[in-house]
Amino acid sequence: MAAVERRTWQYAGVAAGMGVLFLVGALWFGGGRPQPGLPGLPDPGLLTGWGLPLVRLAGDLCSIATVGTLVAGVVLAPRGSRESNACVRAAGRWALAWVLCTIAAYLLTISNIVALPVPELLADLSAFRFAMAFPQSQALLIVVLWVAVVALGAWHGRNRRSGVLLVIAALGLLPPIFAGHAVSAGDHDIAVSALTTHLLAAAVWVGGLAAVLVHFRRSERLGVVLPRFSTLALCCFVAVAVSGVAGAWVRLATVAQLWTTGYGVLILVKGVALVGLGIFGWLHRRRTVAGVAERSVRRTFVRLATGEAVVMIAAVGLAVGLSRTPPPAAGSHEGILDYSLAHYSAIHLITEIRLDPLILLALVAPAAGYLVGLRRLARAGVTWPAGRTVAWFAGLLALAVVLVGGVGGYARALMPAHALQYAVLGVVGPLLLACGAPLTLAARATSANSQYGDVATAVLDSRVARRLTRPGVVVIAHALPFGLLYGARLLELSVSDHVVHLLSMGLCLASGVLCCWVLAGVDPLPRPISWRARAWLLGAVAAVQAVVGLLLLAGPPLAEIWFALVSPPGAPDPVAAQRAGGVVYLTLPVVALAVLGVRLARLRRTDRRRVAHVVTPA
Repeated sequence: MAAVERRTWQYAGVAAGMGVLFLVGALWFGGGRPQPGLPGLPDPGLLTGWGLPLVRLAGDLCSIATVGTLVAGVVLAPRGSRESNACVRAAGRWALAWVLCTIAAYLLTISNIVALPVPELLADLSAFRFAMAFPQSQALLIVVLWVAVVALGAWHGRNRRSGVLLVIAALGLLPPIFAGHAVSAGDHDIAVSALTTHLLAAAVWVGGLAAVLVHFRRSERLGVVLPRFSTLALCCFVAVAVSGVAGAWVRLATVAQLWTTGYGVLILVKGVALVGLGIFGWLHRRRTVAGVAERSVRRTFVRLATGEAVVMIAAVGLAVGLSRTPPPAAGSHEGILDYSLAHYSAIHLITEIRLDPLILLALVAPAAGYLVGLRRLARAGVTWPAGRTVAWFAGLLALAVVLVGGVGGYARALMPAHALQYAVLGVVGPLLLACGAPLTLAARATSANSQYGDVATAVLDSRVARRLTRPGVVVIAHALPFGLLYGARLLELSVSDHVVHLLSMGLCLASGVLCCWVLAGVDPLPRPISWRARAWLLGAVAAVQAVVGLLLLAGPPLAEIWFALVSPPGAPDPVAAQRAGGVVYLTLPVVALAVLGVRLARLRRTDRRRVAHVVTPA
């Protein structure tokens, strides 16, 4: 056992050494290495110049280990197992190391900003007040406070809220994004979404593999955990590839810059590493995933996974070096909207596509999951109504039109497009998705012996679902995003900031999905809902949409200055545009809800006739 542990530490040392080697190589080749200071000018010194990227690498590895270990404990391992608790405890230790690395990075970042060596900086604390005005130092402090919650919450291991800790840890990766190169990219929204997707997917993938190696390589549950991780790793591979291409497209002006600039060459090297990791994954699926219960296959898995982990950590070092290399096409935003819009016309509402990688992958994932379910039913010889399939993909298509189509681009600059986007997100799209009966499909396509267990039962038996599907909670959830946007006057903040816009769209879509799940009555619910409660809920949701429409139609102008500044050529004036937005809310969602009301009334009459037929004597 001692020899095994010693060999494990040796492999960990080799992996860390590869990460440092590729970091130094990337800094040297890409031009991000510390430069000698000019005589007479302040200089932070070599300790800061080299220490900052090295501490950044250590912090990134700790953050990846924190997220990945929590994924292994919460998602991969059977609930309540010994390995699950061990993963959560280990995540607490990794989170503590992440906090310490971030504190060190904070000191070195301030030293770099104010151009003072660390000893002089510690002797003159007044520099800290000056440095707090910069987003880089603010982001690191947020990370320290955020991740400290994970370290404290995961310390004892047996925690029912481990899923919450996983979400907190994942969010802890994001603050530095808004202080890096993504902020200075021309297409700011796409750059931020690409980097967000890239970091989250890489953390789950790399950290998850490391956790499987450390905590499950000798466990009898490896046969359960490895197939789950293999599916998750494939999804992460696709997300990393798509977001990486999107990020490179934003930062490079021409394709030729891939081989004519140091930044482009480093991107190509990362691409080669990604291809290599794809080959590792293919070998795993071919040789180890199915037969990992056998001892010889398990040894093959450990060898392959160890080599894969070394390549991953080398890629992390390369990524840190790339983040400190100035991109050749870095520049200012294209106006206050971060991107330019074509002349406003009805056709451009469809053709002006903006392929945000985060949104695109969020749409592809449910489409792929539904197709997998249909494939399993077809193999089992179970029929599935074609109308439900059409409804599901029609809902995804409607969401795609208003999120990545021209409507999505104009939604931050023109009120009718904004109203159309939120009407589809809040009512039309979720209603079509609900008619696709995804929970029923999951119930028929999965079982307790499936890779991730009985998904439908897990959802229906959860206390969260039981609480959220109460009619009063559903009404409040549906009204919340619209109340915040139009009642609390947060509309301007939403349309002017990409991150807030993503959050508000996500909140609107989530509340719409919850509401339509309860309203449509196609999928089973955690608790029975009477016809009267469903009718009351339908009226309340229609009233919310009508109130929003009347507010825009007859109320005071909202975000008038913002829309006047960013409106594209050919667009109506902000006041007329707001009135048009009110008409959208009074027609599209209200008509969709009216159609649902007619369907529910017909079902009510059918149920009454059925009951009358049963109780009437022959």
